[in-house]
Amino acid sequence: MIKKLYPFGKAKAFNVTYDDGVLQDVRFVELLNAYKLKGTFNLNSGLMKNEFEWVHESGCVVKRLNEEIVLSLYSDHEIASHTLTHPYLDGKSEAEVLYELKEDRNNLEKLFHREIKGFAVPFDYYSDLIEKCAKKCGFEYARISEESLSFRPQTDYHRWKATVFHLDDALQKLAYDFIDTDEELALFQIVGHSYDLDTENMWDKIESIFKTISAQDDILPMTTIEIVDYLKAMENAEITDSHIINNSDKSLYFSVNGTICEVKPASLLNVINR
Repeated sequence: MIKKLYPFGKAKAFNVTYDDGVLQDVRFVELLNAYKLKGTFNLNSGLMKNEFEWVHESGCVVKRLNEEIVLSLYSDHEIASHTLTHPYLDGKSEAEVLYELKEDRNNLEKLFHREIKGFAVPFDYYSDLIEKCAKKCGFEYARISEESLSFRPQTDYHRWKATVFHLDDALQKLAYDFIDTDEELALFQIVGHSYDLDTENMWDKIESIFKTISAQDDILPMTTIEIVDYLKAMENAEITDSHIINNSDKSLYFSVNGTICEVKPASLLNVINR
């Protein structure tokens, strides 16, 4: 029996993908780092310089972090585009959408000195046009605002759904169901904004989930792009009853009759008699 695994033979992967790059991310990243977890942070470079801020209906001030702070804060995490100025994209022309995506990506790459491969749409509107623009800009994935409410990995990378929004009442139940699931390549990904943790008094809840996840030996913390790159590599593998051929440039992992096997890049594993 062959079962696909994540890197290092882990059965499951975990990620958080959080939007906007706001002041509450400082405390949030501290939590991630404390529990050795990985986040994907979706940023609007056009709102950093003036440290744009607004007042939530709860009275909580939501303030964008400046370039100096984000550069050090997110050093161990993924950065993705969230458009230049966080507009609602419904009604925008192709040229306008491309400008929002290209400018943000270019600015973020210059700031962080790394390639930006992911995009998260602002608000809840997504369309064929936005998907087309995301592909034109070279993004490997585009995360939309719908939940999958499933541990099954997404296969449409430019309409990528995270598992659950952190304000969903199903959040904690899903977290514990994830611990017990036998789904192949199971993925649990939480999407949200860190200011909600203030406005909804959720810090203890999210820390409890992080503590539970980090205590599991079979869960691998990954960024979204690490997950996407690995799943794409796995899709290109040739898997039969007799062999596994890894056609990618990264190691792939499998359980073969209960034994964890690494299949190195561009190599073949004979699985007969294993």
